[in-house]
Amino acid sequence: MGRLLTGGLIVAIVAALLFFLYSSSYRTRIEEQTQQTSQLNAELLKLQSENEQLKAELAKVQGEQNILAAQNEEMRKAIASFKATGKMPEIAAPAK
Repeated sequence: MGRLLTGGLIVAIVAALLFFLYSSSYRTRIEEQTQQTSQLNAELLKLQSENEQLKAELAKVQGEQNILAAQNEEMRKAIASFKATGKMPEIAAPAK
């Protein structure tokens, strides 16, 4: 009977040790995943901010492109007028 109790106690100790090791590694994994999630969230916020800046810069470039296209069209009309009449057309002030 004593051997049975000793064997049961040893099995219980081994089981408790295995459970402790498993729970410790599980907690470590959860902490690592939490840290990784925090890092990814920080990177996401940084990229969203950068995206907003790039959108603003793109809008600025597109506005400049529209102005240049309008100026280009005015120049084409002026050249066509010059070719047709031989006179220098009046140049309008550039749009800002």
